Amino acid sequence: MPIPFHLRAREVFEEVRSAAEFSVEKSEFQGEGARPLTAEDERIIGLYMGPEAVEQVVNHLFDAEQIHLSWHTPDHAVYGEFALKDLRTCLSGPYMPYTDERLTSAEQLVMDEIKTLEEAPGSGRLTALRVSMDMTPCHELWFYDMNQQRFELLDLKYSSYLDALLITKGIPGWQYLYADVRLAEDEFRQLASQLERSLDALEEVFPAYDYSALRQRLEARR
Repeated sequence: MPIPFHLRAREVFEEVRSAAEFSVEKSEFQGEGARPLTAEDERIIGLYMGPEAVEQVVNHLFDAEQIHLSWHTPDHAVYGEFALKDLRTCLSGPYMPYTDERLTSAEQLVMDEIKTLEEAPGSGRLTALRVSMDMTPCHELWFYDMNQQRFELLDLKYSSYLDALLITKGIPGWQYLYADVRLAEDEFRQLASQLERSLDALEEVFPAYDYSALRQRLEARR
């Protein structure tokens, strides 16, 4: 039987806290408490993501409103952060309160239908679920990067996004490894170097994790 996400998340938080190479600024389960899946939860998840989604996501719900991890090396050369909402908190929350007029008109229409799932506060980057206003079930995840003026559809669903988040520990820009972009372009050169440096550090500190798939994705986008 798969280990529930909230237990795996606690293990990852402890791994980061215990790493001598990292300093931890935040390690919090916010709004913590027993959150059994209710009939209303099932109704909301089924309404926005389809009736089959409940079974697909139930093992990735957790016992907090939000979990927040922030860490860095002493020289801040490598760092990571994520503030992740539980799916039920995300779906019951507000739509994005603004749009980015620098995006295309099609992208702005999508932005009108997203709710923030995860972000690194203050970074200008966030990942959101598309929640269709006409109630058409949708599983799309979109990554918005204000700094790069990018709004990208991710090759990830809710559960796989959370799994990747625990592996990457919130290193900046890891979501681009699941987007249709070329990291060799000038606008991404610094970010690509940061990703490579971050993966080097994670592999050294956490040898039990397999980062080969992420490296393959990085190389495929160069």
